[in-house]
Amino acid sequence: MATNNVEAGRERWRDVARDPDPTDLGYDIADWEVVRARKDDRGHLMFLPEDEQRLREEAFIVAEADSVCDVVDRL
Repeated sequence: MATNNVEAGRERWRDVARDPDPTDLGYDIADWEVVRARKDDRGHLMFLPEDEQRLREEAFIVAEADSVCDVVDRL
């Protein structure tokens, strides 16, 4: 039975588009604003949702600038 489950899983992956739409993967697309914590291009970046209700729900990210990259530059 486990072998059948493995094969079924492989079949599902083969049927997935190479570049699926993010909503097909369960992602909710949202606009975020990036703010630098310091004006000298050093320090942390803050990612804040443009939807104020999400910000009130504590939806934000703080990251070191060296930990962030533009995925377009990585292609």
